[in-house]
Amino acid sequence: MIKFFRKIRQKLLTDNKFSKYFIYAIGEIILVVIGILIALQINAWNTDRNNNKLEQQYIGRLINELKEEINTYNNLKEGFKRQNEAVINLLKIWNQPRSIAIDTAQFWNDFFAGSGAGPWHKDPVIWTQLVQSGELKLITDQSVIEALFTHYANVKRTADNYNEYPTQTTNEARKLIATTFAESDFLLTPQYEQRQKPPAKVIDLIFTDKEAYQVVFVRVGIIARIHVNSMASLAGSAEDVIKMLEKNLKADD
Repeated sequence: MIKFFRKIRQKLLTDNKFSKYFIYAIGEIILVVIGILIALQINAWNTDRNNNKLEQQYIGRLINELKEEINTYNNLKEGFKRQNEAVINLLKIWNQPRSIAIDTAQFWNDFFAGSGAGPWHKDPVIWTQLVQSGELKLITDQSVIEALFTHYANVKRTADNYNEYPTQTTNEARKLIATTFAESDFLLTPQYEQRQKPPAKVIDLIFTDKEAYQVVFVRVGIIARIHVNSMASLAGSAEDVIKMLEKNLKADD
């Protein structure tokens, strides 16, 4: 093809047909420009197609990550609910005269269930990757991006709040428990028996210091009750974002 056009140019020059050669040269330039534009357009189409494919992949991964979060929030909600119930049971017992017989096994289960929980938040992998890599621009629906930012801001705020006062309260409860255990022979009890059959001395020490336990466990119960609602709210927020993402999820061709 190149040789063909070269022969045409040479013939026009040989025949001194400069005007026709000039017109031909302009036409050749136009063809080259058109070819470049077509190549650029094809490249743009390929880029758009690849970006759309990546967007769909990220949407799917975000949905899966949010579903895992919902399971976590629901499990945490049930854990905080159990913790609050355990604290209520303990306070009822501590408010009774010591002479009243108690179900030691139930008391012991409630005691451990109500002793507090540690930090629960983990950074979302897919969302963090999107933000830090700059690939968040692949998500074309701005309302989805805004919803994701709002959701994860709420998650971080809830986690940060928990890591301050609630974690401090949990540490106080555990320190008090550790002191009680240190004053008894609890640590000498075989580990498989520690959660089933507490030494009588441990129970006596807990009741002897019940005022201190009441103060700390009341705070633990309040925190647990608040976080039952917080976890339900975060799970609901994640479900709302999933619905928005699913509207942008296209069926495979």
